[in-house]
This record gives sequence, structure tokens and C-alpha cells, in this order.
Amino acid sequence: MQQSISKSLILLLAAVFAMTPYAIDSYLPAIPIIATDFNVDTSLIAITVSMYVFGMAIGQLVGGPLSDKFGRQPIMSLGLLVFGVCSLVLALVDSLAFFWLWRCLQSIGGGMAVVVVPATIRDNAEGKEAAKVFSLVMLIMMIAPSIAPAIGTLIMKISSWHWIFLSSAIFAILVAICAFFIMPKHIKASNTMPSTSFKSVLKFKPARGYLIAQVFSYALLITFITNAPFAYLVKFGVSETLFSGLFIANVVGVVIINRLNAYLLNRYDAEQMLLAFLGLKVFGGLVLFCSILIMPNNLWFAVSGFVICMAATGGTISNASVSFLKHFGRSAGTASALMGAMQFFIGAIISGITALLLKDALWPMVLIMFGCSVIALLATLKANALNRKMTETKMSYCVN
Repeated sequence: MQQSISKSLILLLAAVFAMTPYAIDSYLPAIPIIATDFNVDTSLIAITVSMYVFGMAIGQLVGGPLSDKFGRQPIMSLGLLVFGVCSLVLALVDSLAFFWLWRCLQSIGGGMAVVVVPATIRDNAEGKEAAKVFSLVMLIMMIAPSIAPAIGTLIMKISSWHWIFLSSAIFAILVAICAFFIMPKHIKASNTMPSTSFKSVLKFKPARGYLIAQVFSYALLITFITNAPFAYLVKFGVSETLFSGLFIANVVGVVIINRLNAYLLNRYDAEQMLLAFLGLKVFGGLVLFCSILIMPNNLWFAVSGFVICMAATGGTISNASVSFLKHFGRSAGTASALMGAMQFFIGAIISGITALLLKDALWPMVLIMFGCSVIALLATLKANALNRKMTETKMSYCVN
């Protein structure tokens, strides 16, 4: 019998999830100053954003299986401590080589901590309750990127860029202490039980469609975040102030859909809600497609498509996660690691390719976002059909 997830545990998991967007976005305003201090080109500091994303993927591949074997709390605490120590060192380094090295190690620690979050939810909740918790935690993850740059800017005004990394270190160490007291005891898998491999998780067809939906929903999110400056600032020529307002509009849309999703989960299953919001995401892609085809210079037509696509993300990523992980019990750590690593790797690749293709028009960005939506929708339709068939087969077996 699974226990109900306490509010303190939800806050802890949300704090761990918020750590990554804070680590990525809080130092963005400081990149030019760090480059000046190290006497290097700005791009050599900016590339550490991509380094962090790939390091996160590696950390998840390491931390997930370890959390299945040794328990969730020890691996989460270890990851947080690695992240905290590396953040502390980053505040003290004075060369590019060491900055790269400790940034990569920091991201691996972050990945080890973050991968435990979905597995912990899977351990302690099922069905609609798990979907609601995922929805709330994902909401924190999506709001954090809009707040982090402002915090980084504030720190820069008060002190120096070094304190951005010191704040990350303090935050991680405090969360690690909280994890020691709040994280529930995890029953380790018996040594006599066969371990679940990444390959066996991938081969399990009833869950694979939800994994694909999760990966491509996240890829759409990262593609927009990466290329929104080109779309708004370059293509439509809006001011920085209006750009911030348009970005906030997406956050508001995410919050509205996220809370609507939590309410509708009282009546519908996560798989049904995932399908509905993916349909909304495809509709948003169609609006974008029409805006570029019919009125390519109309800002507000394009904005409506972007906002619909991004808002729908508030109901797709959380439902895809719970629909996928419900198929895995004590191997939830391994499954969570595969899900996290794939979404980071593929998201980084797709968003990077989009950025390279963008020249004078938004066609590459629009087509890739629309394609991600369609792939996620088709994968979910297939997964839902497989799960219905599997349920009907079990019911038929029980009757006979």
C-alpha cells in the first residue's frame, strides 16, 4: 500500500527540480562579465549552458540505477552535495579550463539529484495522485526559468557574479540537509531480483509511446526557449521589454493549463489528459503554421500559436511522466534516468539544429515545433491503444 505524499516532501522534490533551471538561468546575465574576467570570448562561457545540459543527462544515467540499488535518499543527497561543492568551487576558479571542468561536474551532481524526483513520486503515489504531484512539481520547474535571471541580475547589482554560484551552493546544501530528514525510507530491491536495464525499459512497448511523448514535448519546450529571442527580437523586432512580457505570457499560460490539468485529473486519467493537451499542442502548431503561411509579419498571430503550444506543455510533460513511470515499480529509478537523459540529449540536439537552420524566416522553428507535437500525439495514441488491449486481455483472462 503506497503512502500519501506529504506537503514537505512535495516542497523538497520541487526544490530539487528548481535547482537545474536556477543553475542554468541565474548566471546568464553574468556571462559577459565572467568572460571579461577570464579574458576569453563570451561564447566560450555561453557554451557551458550546453555542457550543463549534457552533464545532467549523464548524471541521470548514473544516478537512476544507483537509486534503485542503494535507495533514493542517499543518491539524492550525494548528488546535491556534489552539486553544492562544485558550485562553491566555481565561485573561486580563475581560469576557463577549471570553470569548464567544475561546471560539468556540477551538472552531473545535479542530474543525480534530479533523477530521483520522478522515481520518488512513483514510489509513493499512483494514478491520479501521482499525476497531480507531477503536475505541481513540473509547474515549479517551468516557473523557475523566468525568475532565475532576475535573481542573478539582483545578485550582480549587490555583489559580484561569484555570489551567483555561492547561492547555488548554499541552496543545494540546505536542500541536502532537508532531504536527509524528509525523504521516505526506500526499500532496496532484493539482490535475487533481476535488475532492469535501459534496454528492457525501451523494449517495453506499452510504456514506450509515453516516453516518446515526454521526450518530444520537452524538445518542443527547449526549442522555443532557445530560439524565442530570434523569433521575437530579430524576426519581429520587438523591444527587450515587450520580449519579457511575451515570455511571461507563456509562463501564465503554463500555470493556467497546469492548474486546469490538476483539477481535471479528479475526473480523468493521466493518459486521457495527456492526449487532450497534446491535441491542444498540435492545434497551437497549426496556428503557428497558418500565421507564417498567411500573415508572416503579424506578431500577434504568431504569438497566439506560441502561447498555445507552450501553455499545453503545462499538461503534457507531467502526464507523460506519470503514464510512463507507472509501468515500472522498484526499477523506477532506471526508467526515470532513461526518460531524463533522453529528453535532455534529444532536446539539446533538436533545439540546436533549429538554431542552426534559422536564418531569415521562422519556418524551421515552426515546422520542428509542429513535428514534435505530432510525433508526441501519435506515440500517445499508439501507447493508449496498447494499454487498452493489454487491460482487455487481462480482463478476458480473469473471466475465463
